[in-house]
Amino acid sequence: MAAPGPAFQAVWATAQNLARQRRFEESLRVFDRLAALAPDNPSLLVSRGATLLLSDDSQNALRHFEDLTRSHPHLEDAWQGLGKALYDQHRAEEAVAAFTQAAGLSADPARALYHRGMAYLLMGDFARGWRDYEHRLTIPAFGHRVFAQPRWDGTPLAGRRLLVICEQGYGDVFQFARFLPVLRDRHGPFAFECPMELRDILAPTLDGLDIVPLRGRQAPDTRFDCYASLLSLPFLLKIEPADIPAAPAHLAIPPAPGRPPGFRAGVVWAGKTSHPQDSHRSMDPEFLGPLTSLPGVQFVSLQKETGSRPPLPGLCPFPPEPETPLASFMDTARHIQTLDLVVAVDTAVAHLAAAMGKPTWLLLSAAGEWRWLRERSDSPWYPTMRIFRQTRLGDWPSAIAPARAALARLLADQCRSPLTPVAAAPCS
Repeated sequence: MAAPGPAFQAVWATAQNLARQRRFEESLRVFDRLAALAPDNPSLLVSRGATLLLSDDSQNALRHFEDLTRSHPHLEDAWQGLGKALYDQHRAEEAVAAFTQAAGLSADPARALYHRGMAYLLMGDFARGWRDYEHRLTIPAFGHRVFAQPRWDGTPLAGRRLLVICEQGYGDVFQFARFLPVLRDRHGPFAFECPMELRDILAPTLDGLDIVPLRGRQAPDTRFDCYASLLSLPFLLKIEPADIPAAPAHLAIPPAPGRPPGFRAGVVWAGKTSHPQDSHRSMDPEFLGPLTSLPGVQFVSLQKETGSRPPLPGLCPFPPEPETPLASFMDTARHIQTLDLVVAVDTAVAHLAAAMGKPTWLLLSAAGEWRWLRERSDSPWYPTMRIFRQTRLGDWPSAIAPARAALARLLADQCRSPLTPVAAAPCS
């Protein structure tokens, strides 16, 4: 097949740019015009499928990549796309098979094996999941830091000085910090690279460790003989679901003095727009209307950045006291301590609240996300968390309606209980 000419390639680049701008309908129309001119160009068809995945249209992406794997059975990227579409639909066993096929067709299977690891983790198969998830560290596009010292392989340190480095987001640090005491108890003291904005929150967890500041992509300013990434600890420590520390809280934040009266619930409806999954993990705050209109609750926004949107009716600004601005995660944690409940989409605040042992209700997209497994309303990571899932992708009312019903029942139960220490505002 002849290579596409410059004009064809320019239009193709336009389609990809439209997809990056999230103008998906326009992008797909351009791809369809190109496909009419070059119906058997596999790279073009892979790009069109990637746009369907980026637009969260996993149903059409699934059909597209199924057709592509039939017409081009030796095309690695076709199997990769099929695996991602299946993963997004929680069909993890089939996704594992697709990613395995992709790995077998690749000279460098790290990407396929990494995605297969997430599918295993989504299934709750931690042994195979953590093993394959380690392949993320060898994918150049991910930009993981590599130092001159070797990566630790989990064997006894025998006098070597270990450095544990951070990776990914703040929510991941809150989630995986629970393994730092486990590592210390099994292998002795080590150094931990800690973002300074999290040091106060993590201090009790880091007791007895040498804390070194994060310096961007540079190596920490400390001596070490080997290193490990924080998210590699479950693999290195051979963690199974039953091994996850089950204490209600692994982040100890002092109780807030002078807690305001009444039942108070914090809400978070969006994360950073730069997050690759933000299009489906975040919502417009208007979706929260049925929840925030429920009488008997004082809702407090834990949303740090609201953009140009006006506040929801009845939603308290955050923080409620102007003299205590939201300048750090510790500020957020102290405010969470004044609440009875946190209701949040999948952001660092949800991890923080649940890691503190605060009752946390997670409003979750229907797209695949291994951290929350499949079809469960609870989480092995956080005993105080309850999950409300979309029934189909983008359908936030399907997650919020049961959360509202559950909150109404909770308030009614509190009104009936004479032992409840915090009244839920006037009970009718």
